[in-house]
Amino acid sequence: MKQIRNYILLMCISVGALGACDFTNTKEDEGNAVKMVYTEWSESVAITHLAKVLLQEKLEYDVTIKLANVHDVYEDLANGQAHVFADGWLPETHRTYIEKYPSGAFDQIGIIYPGARTGLIVPAYSKYQSIGDLATASSSEIIGIEAEAGVMMHAKSSIETYGLKNTKLLEMAEGKMLVKFTDAYSRRNEIVITGWEPHWLFARFDVRFLDDPNNVFGEKENIVAMGTKAFAELRPRAYRFFERMQLSEQQFNSLMYFVKQYEDPEIGVREWIKKNEYVVNQWIKGLKPEREKIM
Repeated sequence: MKQIRNYILLMCISVGALGACDFTNTKEDEGNAVKMVYTEWSESVAITHLAKVLLQEKLEYDVTIKLANVHDVYEDLANGQAHVFADGWLPETHRTYIEKYPSGAFDQIGIIYPGARTGLIVPAYSKYQSIGDLATASSSEIIGIEAEAGVMMHAKSSIETYGLKNTKLLEMAEGKMLVKFTDAYSRRNEIVITGWEPHWLFARFDVRFLDDPNNVFGEKENIVAMGTKAFAELRPRAYRFFERMQLSEQQFNSLMYFVKQYEDPEIGVREWIKKNEYVVNQWIKGLKPEREKIM
């Protein structure tokens, strides 16, 4: 880097440059790579691609993202294979994954969304009001996502707690689950799925959570940016960005809905950024890399 800089300086002098040669570099001792890991869940895809676009295009980081299941997400963080996971659900839903590692293995950087919730979701027209009502059905299904997800563990517990002997819990990718929900909704059929908020589902359909009087799914949680312990020291500007990054319910649901409209999530992200420039500017204010001028 120093050789290149000296070469540029000599070139400027040799051509008799009267002005300054101006170029931008991140500090050499900070590094430039940010490795993010995420799951295929709608909010995880949206947050991760939003962060990637802003870190690359506004803060000039070299960002790579890796799709993994939630178990591998935390393993990559713990082993230092990734710097950030921006979709940690705490204190309950992801507790079992975190407890597999020594205390202090992860850094809770900042709350991206307060008041997140998981549970069983039905169309607003459903005859069912609470999870216990499913016990009255001669046979029923709860359509869920991948087995290792925290919401699925709670869904299994709800079947036992509410005595849903005739209810089956199906496992599939979130995308397939939502296709089934959309089809049932268009026909006004009964359907029960595992779900969470924020989610674009709430922006598109009239849906609600089933009441959970036994609190199987727990209280509202925070979606937290999780990092490696060394992240604050290695990438201080990126760390500060994730500390500031926080979304309201309306902002988060609209972000996911924009992302869903396009095959490439980054197209939806950029459309959302255009409509939320004030919010984004608060996250990146003062965090751009320093410019060095050579006379």
